Amino acid sequence: MAYSFQTGPSSHDPLGRSRTEISLEVALSILICLISILNNFLVVYVVNKDSRLKCVTNIFILNLALTDIFMATLYMPFWVISLHSGTWIFSEKWCQLSAAILSTLAATSHLTMGLIAFNRYVRVVKPAMYSRLFPSNRRARFYCALVWIASTLVATPPLYGWGKIAYHPSFAICTFSWKIEHISYGIVLMAVLVNGTTIAIFHSYYKIYKILKESTQNLNAHSTEDGAALSERRRTDIKLLKTSFAVVCTFVVTMTPGSVLVICETAGCLIPRTISLAAVYLVFTSSLVNPIIYGLMNPQFQAAFKRALRFGRCGNNQISQGWTGNGIQALSQGSMS
Repeated sequence: MAYSFQTGPSSHDPLGRSRTEISLEVALSILICLISILNNFLVVYVVNKDSRLKCVTNIFILNLALTDIFMATLYMPFWVISLHSGTWIFSEKWCQLSAAILSTLAATSHLTMGLIAFNRYVRVVKPAMYSRLFPSNRRARFYCALVWIASTLVATPPLYGWGKIAYHPSFAICTFSWKIEHISYGIVLMAVLVNGTTIAIFHSYYKIYKILKESTQNLNAHSTEDGAALSERRRTDIKLLKTSFAVVCTFVVTMTPGSVLVICETAGCLIPRTISLAAVYLVFTSSLVNPIIYGLMNPQFQAAFKRALRFGRCGNNQISQGWTGNGIQALSQGSMS
């Protein structure tokens, strides 16, 4: 659909936006949706195509990619349509159901990122426990199933009367109502799921940072390895630290504004629509950047991505065997999953 670039408000828009504003909002949302689908499908493709990538941590990354694909295909199109129309044009029943889908997928994504952080934490900080907690790919799939069950249980109470779902014009989505009269469910949601998982993620990566820092200092002081081996260990630690830093920063940038806004809204603050909409864009952008952070920054994935883009298939021969699926150099052959 073509738009004329007028600066005044559109007479047909419930929010009083100009056609230019509508065009920009819709174009950006479509771009986020399409890139999210492309990036995450690429992650799914290379994990399933390359047997060397089928390890415990990559199963969690695969689960995250599938969640983001579902978000981009099952929910984002209705967000795009709402941005275009300026209101919810579907039935009230679908508003309720779509909000439950959004909450379930968001909770699954959140918990899966927490599971990845915990997996990396155990692998680096508590390596003796790793084989007991993550003994096989089958156990990893079991953990993913638990995440989906827990997310569904957490996300659906408003459908049964605890909490309220409504269309939020500033967010352009159907979501849980954060008004004070419905806040009991919101408190549980924020305190148990969002804050609890966020604290766990930050704690895990902080501990990883401390261990790697101590490891580097010990290597520098007491290393008996030759220069090449020591250099490789340092590169390994630096890459993992970069990935961990990117995960935390991306999480803060994409998730924190939305959390702050719902707290302010509950307190009765009037939030400008531009700020509210920007927060929603950031939340959906996480579906776009997750495969980049968890996939492209992972040394094992990089070769597989190149093969997928170059030949449409993945090979196994040139993938570094010195890395596990979570980007950590294997401490011993027996510790790899």
